[in-house]
Amino acid sequence: MKITVLGPGALGCLLAACLWEAGEEVFLADYRPERAAQLREKGIHLETPGGGARTVPVPAGLAEEAAPGDLAVMAVKAHQTPAAAANLPRLLSPGGLALTLQNGLGNLEAMAQVLGPERLLAGVTFLGVTRRAEGRIFYAGPGPIYLGAPPGSRVPADAVAEVAAVLRRAGFNCRVAQDIQARLWEKLLVNAAINPLTALLRVPNGELPDLPRAWELAVAAAREVQAVARAQGVALAGDPELLVARVCQATAANRSSMLQDVLAGRPTEIDALNGQVAARGAALGVPTPVNHLLTRLVSDLTRLAAPRVS
Repeated sequence: MKITVLGPGALGCLLAACLWEAGEEVFLADYRPERAAQLREKGIHLETPGGGARTVPVPAGLAEEAAPGDLAVMAVKAHQTPAAAANLPRLLSPGGLALTLQNGLGNLEAMAQVLGPERLLAGVTFLGVTRRAEGRIFYAGPGPIYLGAPPGSRVPADAVAEVAAVLRRAGFNCRVAQDIQARLWEKLLVNAAINPLTALLRVPNGELPDLPRAWELAVAAAREVQAVARAQGVALAGDPELLVARVCQATAANRSSMLQDVLAGRPTEIDALNGQVAARGAALGVPTPVNHLLTRLVSDLTRLAAPRVS
């Protein structure tokens, strides 16, 4: 399959490297010429637990240098989606599909404005991967990828299954989800609870449940997500506190992506996470005071442009 991966962050580099090693025709697209040149020259350096490391010579370059293909995978940060999505029409052959594996809500809508909803796929990832430097990533361990056709998509079941099979051949535990919307909201619930508080407090995920006041806010944020999802017609089963606690335990040593962004001085995805919850809650008449507060606090934290720390 001919695939363009948009975004050379941790997820984008991992996907591109694994797909290339599996024999797919992959192109890693960037918007920064100097970084694209570095990736093209040096490849992707992939590190794994136990000291394993390898360099994968994935073809890379600017998005306009990519030839039309069968699949475009959106792996940029949520705030970069509108700019990256503008490339989709010329990155796809007739009948080609676009898949988002990003955090938060609003990405599908931005892609649909350019491409229409008919050829869109949505996915949710639980992969432990960290970007240590440009083109250098640490793959802590696999987690599932859920893939499906969102509302408005006309991608047939066999095409969804084919994309899932491609990801499985690349070593990912990819499963087709009949209700991908519920999966998107479940991931949002977890991210909205964990990411902003670990970023504000600068702690790994596993420490959050041991901080009573912060944990109270995390659980409250998660329950607000569940309420907004319900108001939008998406039923999320189970106790949000138990779900968030399980994720914190399973990823105890991990730094959330938002904490990584804050420490690196990069913009965060707060608007696509807690900001989306607050905005949709306001539109639906569902109170979301905790998500609103966390959005404002992380936005102010980002503006402080904190110096990088190791």
